[in-house]
Amino acid sequence: MSFQEQIKKTTSLGFFEGQVPLNYKYTMGVAGERFFQTLRDKGDFIASKCPECGTMAIYPLIYCEECFAEIKDYVSVGLTGELYSWTECSSDFKGARHEKPHLLGMVRFQGVQGGIIHRLDVPLSEIAIGMKVIAVLRPSSQRKGSLDDIQCFKKA
Repeated sequence: MSFQEQIKKTTSLGFFEGQVPLNYKYTMGVAGERFFQTLRDKGDFIASKCPECGTMAIYPLIYCEECFAEIKDYVSVGLTGELYSWTECSSDFKGARHEKPHLLGMVRFQGVQGGIIHRLDVPLSEIAIGMKVIAVLRPSSQRKGSLDDIQCFKKA
């Protein structure tokens, strides 16, 4: 069937099994690049701040999701946030079992929309929604400007 033919009966559609090999690169964009450069060079998290409505967002944006104003201002939010949610993972994304379950959490920052999802280094018995956590970063000489610059979040 060519792309010019019209499908008139959906029951006549077929399928094939297999894999489609795709390679892609996901760019960080202007604001994302600024976020990771700041993390690498200054060891700090930044949020975008809308000049019109004041909405702050992490990961930073170049346009406000609330009022669509262009954003050029970025502000430090520090490394300390609040645990918004967490989960325990027993296997990786390929299905391989971890020797010991990993704890992952979403950390939000005061007055900022969004958050950062990353590993937690907190005893399971001490985890509580709303607890203060602080990012543990790699030494500055080892940072590359990626999420791997964050080793984990631990209890603040």
